[in-house]
Amino acid sequence: MSMPVERIKNYEHMGLGLFIHWGLYSQLEQGEWTEFIHNIDQSKYEKLINTFTAKDFDAESIVKRAKSMGAKYIVLTTKHHEGFFLYDTKGLSSFDVMHSPAGRDLIKEYVDACHKYDISPFFYMASYDWHNPLYKDDFNRYLKYLQKSVELLCKNYGKIGGLWFDGNWNKKDANWHLDELYGTIRKYQPEAIIINNTGLKNMGKVINSEIDAVTYERGIPDVINHGEKNQKYVAGEMSITLNKHWGVAANDVDYKSPREVIETICHGKKVGANVLVNIGLTGTGRIPIISQEYMKMIGLWMKFYGQAIYSAKPTQVKAAEGLKDFALSDGENDYLFIYNIKVTGNSNVVLGGEGTNPRSFVGINKKIEKITWLDNDEQLNFLQNNDMLTVNATGFRYGTDLIVRVAKVDFEN
Repeated sequence: MSMPVERIKNYEHMGLGLFIHWGLYSQLEQGEWTEFIHNIDQSKYEKLINTFTAKDFDAESIVKRAKSMGAKYIVLTTKHHEGFFLYDTKGLSSFDVMHSPAGRDLIKEYVDACHKYDISPFFYMASYDWHNPLYKDDFNRYLKYLQKSVELLCKNYGKIGGLWFDGNWNKKDANWHLDELYGTIRKYQPEAIIINNTGLKNMGKVINSEIDAVTYERGIPDVINHGEKNQKYVAGEMSITLNKHWGVAANDVDYKSPREVIETICHGKKVGANVLVNIGLTGTGRIPIISQEYMKMIGLWMKFYGQAIYSAKPTQVKAAEGLKDFALSDGENDYLFIYNIKVTGNSNVVLGGEGTNPRSFVGINKKIEKITWLDNDEQLNFLQNNDMLTVNATGFRYGTDLIVRVAKVDFEN
């Protein structure tokens, strides 16, 4: 496997991102596919442009919350399948934010806030489009329209982190002229990461040599496809929704447990993938309160353990059979991710973390100096025998339970 080029290496070090779905559909609060799945008449649906005010959209506040969550990048829907653009298309389309009561280029506000707070701005762009009749009637002309809309994003907003395409799976046998599309990006944004969501049936497939990362959508892969032998190294990326929908859905209360969210972020790094955590903004552009609380919980976990998510990668070190525990390495230190740690109580409030809790790993060939929990710098007792390590994973201090606990391994020089 070849070494990743610099932009892909930098992308992998970002580790955690925030995905934001927002569009006209957000006003209906029943998911981003509501026009299609609920068979809403197109002309009726598209009248939602007349009530799109974005009055509560505060890009700085959203970006600051993303930063507090520990996200290093944000992917925002510049146009979803409904075909409505959140930016000024400079006459390319009248179905854009400038023709709505909002009358502001929301993507400019978003990018400016990202640049201000050192977050990398990514643009989601739907290639499958329900609005433009050219998609069905004159596909080659539609592709020129798509390319022009991407060119505007690449030329008018300064440095961007990447483009995240979604929809080629709808015409999987068509010639999408990807070399022209990706060539436009490379011309204006040579360091941008190019991602094309391969859809639920082709998770992890590399569809073009310019692709920099493969997607697994809601999939939880055990292995990431980093590209064929002697081909370019590509990164991997998983996405997670907090409930069952990407766009805001007021009647979907089936939220994942914080445990599942944290464990999915950890699993992503275990297999060597970035993780995108998705939220849907309200119709007026606000983060729902419940999503804000999830972002805070993730941020708390990342405050303690984020360095392992940003800097470390999969290693040959393995946990003892039957355990979910795993290890990562940043080349200098190893990080032990340890599951199902109990909380320390006392004889009156026994929470299970009072006794010894040995956890074993194999494959560590260097002599260990010390092992410490990242959350409180407590040094752990351990035994090292050849390549076998057994560490006493002490319980969380009473008042704390961070779900997956991470210990840093320092080696002797």
